[in-house]
Amino acid sequence: MATKKTVKKETAPAKKSAAKPAVKAAPKAAPKAPKAAPKAASPVNTNDPEENIKRFAKTPLAMNFVKAHNGSWNHADWLNFLREIEAKGYFPIDTDRVGLILEDKKVIFFSK
Repeated sequence: MATKKTVKKETAPAKKSAAKPAVKAAPKAAPKAPKAAPKAASPVNTNDPEENIKRFAKTPLAMNFVKAHNGSWNHADWLNFLREIEAKGYFPIDTDRVGLILEDKKVIFFSK
């Protein structure tokens, strides 16, 4: 009885690929915290009315007020707005200058 002889073919060693070996994925990190609000929008209490008006002028609060009232408001709306910006930390502030900022925003609002 003849036995089959198995011939093992020699193969060339596999070429190393340029790809790096697979790396296990790192565990998922906790989601990043949302970015903090801009400094101008955060309530910062300062007793300097000039600093407060500068900070207030950099915010969208005035334009948002003008838009919300479609460019027209009454005295009660004005007083409520002053309470709102006071609650946000912009007092003491020169309320006459706040009014001027609102009037400037109203001009922009109606020019669009």
